[in-house]
Amino acid sequence: MILFETLNQPTILLNIILSGLLCGLFFDICYIIVFLCNNNRITKNILEFLTTFFSFLVLFFVNQKLNYGQMRIYVFIFFVASLLIERITLGKVIAKTQNWCYTQFRKLVNKLTKVKDKWSKRKNLK
Repeated sequence: MILFETLNQPTILLNIILSGLLCGLFFDICYIIVFLCNNNRITKNILEFLTTFFSFLVLFFVNQKLNYGQMRIYVFIFFVASLLIERITLGKVIAKTQNWCYTQFRKLVNKLTKVKDKWSKRKNLK
């Protein structure tokens, strides 16, 4: 670690951007859990609060470690920008993939229940 922060600016920016992307992934996981809980408002509010709190903890500790605790406006700008970029780009891909996997799983479950019903009818006829 370089003692003078002006020589360390590229490392600080890179780590802030990566932490913003990571926090965006945490929001994706939060929304997947909310979707699996049938969009329950209580679960949604609690998970969004926890994810937001965790995101700011990540920002605080990354800034504390790399920027010696000096909160500057560019830290917030790059963190929020990278979080929003992740939500707009990769977040959409993750949501579409999650919906596709969910529909395929539901189709599989429906097929298995139909097969189970057919087998149970056959056993009852004997």
